[in-house]
Amino acid sequence: MAHTLIGMTRRTCSPSGVRNLRTGFTLIELLIVIAIIALLISIILPSLGKARSAARAVVCLSNQRQIGGALAMYAAAYQEWTPRESGSSERQTGNRPRVAAFPGSPNNLAWAYNLRPFLDTRANASTARQDLADQYRGALFYRDPARPKDPHNINYVANGLSFRWTAGRAECTSEGKPPTRLSRYTRPNSSIIYLTCFTDDPVGARFGAWYAGDAPELSIAIYYDMWQPSNVNGVGAVDNTTWQRTAPKRHDTGANAAYMDGHAAAITNRDLTDVSRWDDGDYR
Repeated sequence: MAHTLIGMTRRTCSPSGVRNLRTGFTLIELLIVIAIIALLISIILPSLGKARSAARAVVCLSNQRQIGGALAMYAAAYQEWTPRESGSSERQTGNRPRVAAFPGSPNNLAWAYNLRPFLDTRANASTARQDLADQYRGALFYRDPARPKDPHNINYVANGLSFRWTAGRAECTSEGKPPTRLSRYTRPNSSIIYLTCFTDDPVGARFGAWYAGDAPELSIAIYYDMWQPSNVNGVGAVDNTTWQRTAPKRHDTGANAAYMDGHAAAITNRDLTDVSRWDDGDYR
């Protein structure tokens, strides 16, 4: 018959005849300990999750500040020009720098392409591959760690929105904004949103089209901007060109945003999706 039972005291004698007392935990005591450990874990884990989330938001904000700084350096280097809507906008002005591979290109060059040389000294501003041919895999400053992991190497979208003055108020058009000099912006640069977090791409619909084959950096970058009001808030979106491109709740209840003056800050989802916050006051 076994003599060792949970909760019972077993008395044995040592060779010298001295009695030893061995005590064990009762089943109830073990369950209480397990319950306490489970309670502690339930208290600690949410705090750890919030700490990780806050850390990711800080990294994202740091990245956007770097991009904002690169925007300021770009404007200083190219007579105040700022990259706006890219691709085949009808209004082609201030297309700097020119890309040697496409000397007659009708396209405005994208922010991610234009600003990379100011963030990465390896990048060549005059070739379509920027001499790196990495599809931005090495551009870690374009990554948002809070974004669900997917193949996109650029996790931000820029302001390519164009406004006009109609009936006594500013109205966002569906025409892309070409590169523009800072001096044309009539609103304070510190209040004009330039860039924010890019929305999710859960089934890879965008990635599959944008990175197809061995797409060069010049081609990939043209997709990460907005020129439709629905790109900001999703209102009235009907196809992949009008889908919402912002992630207004990327960091809990809000997101981060970089501004035309180069600074970056947290922003509420309500303010981010307010199209007027993207208005630069240049109505032409």
